[in-house]
Amino acid sequence: MKRKTILFLSPNISTFIQRDIELLSSDYQVKIFNLNQGSPLKLVPQLFKQLLFLIKNFRSADISICFFAGYNSVLPVIFKRCFKLPTLIIVGGTDAARFPKINYGSYVKRLNGMATAFSLRHCNHIIPVHESLVYQKYTYDDAGAPEQGYTVFAKKTKNVPFTPVYFGFDSQFFKANENNRKPLTFITVGNLQHKSLYIRKGYDLIIELARRRPELSFTLVGWDGKTHIDVPKNVQLLPYMNQTEVKTAFTEHEFYFQLSVMEGMPNALCEAMLCGCIPIGSNVSGIPFVIGDTGYILEQRNIDKLDNLIENILSNDNRKALSKAARERIKENFTYYRRQKELSEIIELYTK
Repeated sequence: MKRKTILFLSPNISTFIQRDIELLSSDYQVKIFNLNQGSPLKLVPQLFKQLLFLIKNFRSADISICFFAGYNSVLPVIFKRCFKLPTLIIVGGTDAARFPKINYGSYVKRLNGMATAFSLRHCNHIIPVHESLVYQKYTYDDAGAPEQGYTVFAKKTKNVPFTPVYFGFDSQFFKANENNRKPLTFITVGNLQHKSLYIRKGYDLIIELARRRPELSFTLVGWDGKTHIDVPKNVQLLPYMNQTEVKTAFTEHEFYFQLSVMEGMPNALCEAMLCGCIPIGSNVSGIPFVIGDTGYILEQRNIDKLDNLIENILSNDNRKALSKAARERIKENFTYYRRQKELSEIIELYTK
C-alpha cells in the first residue's frame, strides 16, 4: 500500500522538529522544506524557493504540516485555499506570544504578526504543544500582556479546530544516575548569546540568585565563549552540548531551572526530569503542567520570591523521592508513542 505524503515545512531543524520528522517518517513519506530566512534580506529568495518546492510537490502530497506559524506557513495556507491541500500548523510558543519589552513573539513585528495570524485563520487544524498556547491569563511578568495565546493576537481563530498534542521523550536515553549527582547543584540549558533570550530564559534571575547564595553551585549551558557575562565564582558557563553531553550534565545536578518569561512546552525541562533533576519552573504556559507535583513553581518573576522559594526547597528532606517522581511523570505521560499516535489521528482526519 502506498504511503501518504506529507510536506513538512519549518523555519529551522531544531532537535524537537527533527524528532517530529522522524516520528512521522515511520508511517508517512515526508518531504521537508526548511525556510532558512535568517536576515530579512534572505526572506524573499527563501520564500521563492519554498514556492518552487510547493509547486513541484503539491500534486503528489496528501497534506502539509507547518511547524510554527509565520512566514513559513503563509504559502502552504494559500496552497490549501487554492488547491485544497489540507494544512496543519503546530504552534510551539513564539507564535502564541507577544512580549515587546524583550522583543519576543511573532506578533511583536507587524508583518510577522500578520503572516502568523493569516496562517492560523486559514489553516485546517491547529496543533498547539500545550493548551495554554490557545489562551492563558498571564501573571508571571509585566514584559507582556496579561493575556497570551494565539486567539488573543490572531483574531478570528477561535473557530479553527485545534487539538493539543504534547511532545514525547526518550526515557531509555535520558536516564538518572544517582552516583553522579552532586547535592545543592542547579543547571539550566538554553542560549546565552542574545540579550532577549538571556532575559526570557531567566538567566539574569539565576545569576542574581547565585550572588545571594554563594554556598550553592550553578551551571548555565549554552554559552558561545565570546559574549561577556558577569557571573560570580559559583556559576559555571558551559558551551553548547550535544544530547549525550547534556544528558551527562543533567545526571550530575540535583535541580533544573526553567524560569522562562514565555515558553510552550520546554523540551530541556522534560529531559532533565527524566534524568532525575528536581524541576523549578516559572508559572508560565505548559511549565506547571509538566512539573505537576514533582517540583516547584515560581509564581512571579521576582528575585526575593525566588530566594524564598529556594530556602523552602533546601529545607525539604524528601528530595530523593521528588527526583524519582519527576522522572516517572515524564516517562508515563509524555512518550514518543503518544505523540506519534495523536499526530497520526489528526492527519488521517484530513487524508481519508
